[in-house]
Amino acid sequence: MLTNINAILDDPLNMLILFLLAFPGRILALSAHEWAHAWVADRCGDHTARMMGRLTLNPFRHLDPLGTAMMLLVGFGWAKPVPVNPRNFRNYRKDDLKVSLAGVTMNLILFFVGTAGMVAIAYVILKSEPGFGAAVGSLASERDFYSLTLSLAFYRFGDIGGYLTEMLYFFIVTNLVLCVFNLLPVPPLDGYHVLNDLVLKRNLFADPRTARIASGVLFALVLTGVLGKALGWVDQQVLGGVGNAAFGLLRALGAMG
Repeated sequence: MLTNINAILDDPLNMLILFLLAFPGRILALSAHEWAHAWVADRCGDHTARMMGRLTLNPFRHLDPLGTAMMLLVGFGWAKPVPVNPRNFRNYRKDDLKVSLAGVTMNLILFFVGTAGMVAIAYVILKSEPGFGAAVGSLASERDFYSLTLSLAFYRFGDIGGYLTEMLYFFIVTNLVLCVFNLLPVPPLDGYHVLNDLVLKRNLFADPRTARIASGVLFALVLTGVLGKALGWVDQQVLGGVGNAAFGLLRALGAMG
């Protein structure tokens, strides 16, 4: 957190630009995550979210003031959890598992949709200039797919096209971070519900004291940057693997040498 605050103080204009570029993708990813929870819960018989106006992609229905402020301060935030009443489920534990997996599944889908968009951008750029693909192909072993595509977008489309591509990149990364983070098996995260429904078989919700302690630990790990480093390592492994697959696809399509 201190690192991010120092960066804001050292270069407030640049950090503001980065925040503005990242914010639309972040609120869309968060809203889609919560909408997916609400939609699946509604399909499973619990209409609580619908009655409270949460069955929507409207970010103003989902954003949490503190979570939004944390996006600015540490680059990571959260939305208001969708209210769920498991007593309305048709199948108590099975439906809880479906609802718990809905959010991370939505983020995973959006991650791959966003990456497909990046592949399309790279393909258009590489095919638009004969011989350019061979030169770029030699850089594939030195640059990851996402950063290389960003560089290509700024080169080919100028600042506007480059910034739009950067917004797409932030959207991709945010969805990946949300997917990995929410799979942590710690209450009140979705990963705890998945672990509980499949293995522990305890009450669907952890007792309030345990939930408070777990939330406090998570918050402390976010503030100290420990969780960010751990999630960052996992995310880089995923981005690297998917990026290599993207390079392979571009070569198969004849866009790279």
